[in-house]
Amino acid sequence: MRLDNSLLKHRYTLVKITVGFVFFILYLVFSIVHAFSVPTVRIKDICYIEGIRKNQLVGVGLVTGLPGKGDSSRSFVLKESIANFLNRFGFKVSPDEIRSKNSAVVMITAEVPAFARPGDRIDVIVSSIADAKNLDGGVLLQAPLRGANGKLYAVAQGVIEVEGKQKTVGRIPKGAIVEQKIISDFFRNGNLSILLKNPNFITANVVADAIRKKLPKLKVVTRDSSIIDITVPPELQGDIVKLIASIESIEVKPDSSNTVVIDSKTGVIIMGENVRIGKVAVAYKSVQINVGFYQQFGEENANQPFVIKDTVSVDDFVNTLKAIGLKSDAIISILKAIDKAGALYGELKIM
Repeated sequence: MRLDNSLLKHRYTLVKITVGFVFFILYLVFSIVHAFSVPTVRIKDICYIEGIRKNQLVGVGLVTGLPGKGDSSRSFVLKESIANFLNRFGFKVSPDEIRSKNSAVVMITAEVPAFARPGDRIDVIVSSIADAKNLDGGVLLQAPLRGANGKLYAVAQGVIEVEGKQKTVGRIPKGAIVEQKIISDFFRNGNLSILLKNPNFITANVVADAIRKKLPKLKVVTRDSSIIDITVPPELQGDIVKLIASIESIEVKPDSSNTVVIDSKTGVIIMGENVRIGKVAVAYKSVQINVGFYQQFGEENANQPFVIKDTVSVDDFVNTLKAIGLKSDAIISILKAIDKAGALYGELKIM
């Protein structure tokens, strides 16, 4: 019996030394990583100019050339669409006369970029509205694409390409031709505004300070965590493109993310640098981990917990759990529980 206790103590000592070594290595690694973890980026990479954006277009069209894989012949929408299309070319056809399984009525969507000009080509996505089985290889007949204001901005036509298992959704690369220029109103009365892609008060202040330092003639005001207003003096308004290029090329160090994103299906965990775990005790099956406090156990307790002396980053915590041998599903469950306990100082998003 004494021999068993001696072996148990010896084994526990080895485990304790091994875990201590793992924590030491993790501490060194993440101390080095932390020193270089905040990247220097251009303002262009984290912001955009208000008024310069893509615009969504939508339309309804008719696809032909689907050998027995189109909408069923009972579809009233299909009959009406084919009849209307043929009538435009002088044929007098009633919807009741249409018998076709080779065609389909589809929804067409596209995004037109800022500063698009007539003649530019854009990609389109085509999706079945009714019960078509496969759109691959079908031909979309000329269909208008309109904006939210009801105006026509592009016309789509071409052969549909389908990838993967989803056969009722396809795309036509460069399948639409822009018919109207897109006017982007981004500079008015000597003023323009910069918007952060991810609103953050700290980053907004950093960006504003960097612009003031680089271009002191500009009047820069942070309106909130998302918008930075810039007033351009008359002497700099002659070449606004050059000015915006100068602003977008300024390098800054944005605030680190405070978000943890979990994809439960794949087990992927994405951790922001600033997310930390406060004082908490975690017990999972035979594993116990204490963060931020100590707890005394007798040497005879084989389940003595691993102890982390202070608050720890989620990145360090996850790597510790992996070093212990926990799998992704267990780590995800532990993070969810810690968040519910109020010990995860950041935002947890579950996909």
